[in-house]
Amino acid sequence: MLNKYRQQHADQSIQFIFLDDNGRVLESGETIFTVEVGSSIYRIHPFFESLSALLENLEKELALYCIHLNIQETSLIADMKIIKEDQGVLLIISDLTEHYSSYQSVAQARNESIIKTELTVIKNNELEERERFKNSFIQNFSHELRNPLTSVMAITDILASTSLTNEQQEMLSFLKDSNTNLRLMLDDILNISSIESGRVELQEKFFSLRKLLKLIDFTYKAKARQKNLEFEFILDEKVSEFVEGDRLRIYQVLTNLLDNALKYTSKGKVTFSVLFNQKWANKVSLRFEISDTGDGLPEESHESVFESFVQLESGKNKNGSGLGLAIVKGLLNLMGSKINVKSKHNEGSIFYFDLLLKFPLKSTLGQASAATDVFDPYLKKKKHPEKMSVLVVEDDERIQTVLLKTLIDSDFFRVQILNDGSDVMNELVNNQYDLILMDINLPNISGDQLTKLIREFPFKNIKNIPIIGLTANAYKDQLKTYLTAGMNKVITKPFEKEELLKTIFLVLK
Repeated sequence: MLNKYRQQHADQSIQFIFLDDNGRVLESGETIFTVEVGSSIYRIHPFFESLSALLENLEKELALYCIHLNIQETSLIADMKIIKEDQGVLLIISDLTEHYSSYQSVAQARNESIIKTELTVIKNNELEERERFKNSFIQNFSHELRNPLTSVMAITDILASTSLTNEQQEMLSFLKDSNTNLRLMLDDILNISSIESGRVELQEKFFSLRKLLKLIDFTYKAKARQKNLEFEFILDEKVSEFVEGDRLRIYQVLTNLLDNALKYTSKGKVTFSVLFNQKWANKVSLRFEISDTGDGLPEESHESVFESFVQLESGKNKNGSGLGLAIVKGLLNLMGSKINVKSKHNEGSIFYFDLLLKFPLKSTLGQASAATDVFDPYLKKKKHPEKMSVLVVEDDERIQTVLLKTLIDSDFFRVQILNDGSDVMNELVNNQYDLILMDINLPNISGDQLTKLIREFPFKNIKNIPIIGLTANAYKDQLKTYLTAGMNKVITKPFEKEELLKTIFLVLK
């Protein structure tokens, strides 16, 4: 039985042709194509013409592979063996069309897969390079603007303490607002970059939610009055006093949404609601909702409005960085929530999200309350009996002027300024200081490297001096590096006068 099928299939795929030394067909099987006995093999197909030189010099046998032939409307891919016999030459033609076609398909699929993989790698490398370039650009852009902005903000504060006319005070107020807006834009750009690159980590602690909400209510009632708008705050009585979560990020989300609502509302009111959803074990679900009677959103922009640098087309309200809602979306995603919007053009908007928070048990409630009562020597105006000696290490003359003026005017400090990090150790050995204000980006040696040297110094009166870092680098991992180097606190530029003095007193208390 097997011999029958073996013979049948072998005959279908192999053809034997016997030739004389001149290429004339002496005998042929008719398995694949028909060849007349007595005809010249060289006339059947141009390929066979190339065999004439091979046949003349053939000694024993020759094998040829993957030959494409078109004979008598038969198209095939064949292997061929040529064997020299005493009476002539034997051609053995094996039809392997199916085999080669299958192999070609597999090879093509493999090559396409390799190409796709390589293209994916190239694309990923390109995306990574773009991300590195973007982060580098944002970091440099932020760094270069923060120093001059620090000077502008500080000089504005200094001017505010001088004798001014009503017109000058009004102009100074506009300047302060502009400074604040520019600082917020810088922070927004840095925040969205940090969120997209995965640098943001939530810091979940117990805090007074009601106290935070009252602060927001007070702030935005005042902002609404400036625009002749009504601001309504609705707080469900079931909302817990204390919760566990990232207070800063929750505050950031709510203020971005409220700023946006006020920005695009020219008349009517903005309503801020905090509603109770449900509670189980030590978890509570709350709904935060901001509604307004402003311009509203067309339905086609409900998704795009949460993308970076997208602004609403609203005439004179088209100012801003277009990052607020993108930051909201990113931060809520980190907190396991999602921002939702209900809005129609010219009919106002409602932005809302549900947030799952923990609330403290009775045993931790007292700790949370105590944690919110932070001693603030600066705000309580507790003066030191003697002026404290401060070493300022800063190479930017504008920042030097700002720090010198701020510290001297406070009447708490004596100040020495160095602009080169290489002079610091010699100064510390020869003089005593209560505090060091250290810029990070210094000539010859960076501020964090210098801090490490100070912390490793053998004398306690030097190694234990409190150090506050000043930097225009505001990424969280950068700030962590400076603290790890031994700095007690780090202040990012630009900073307010109150922020600087408050930080100094907290370090020195």
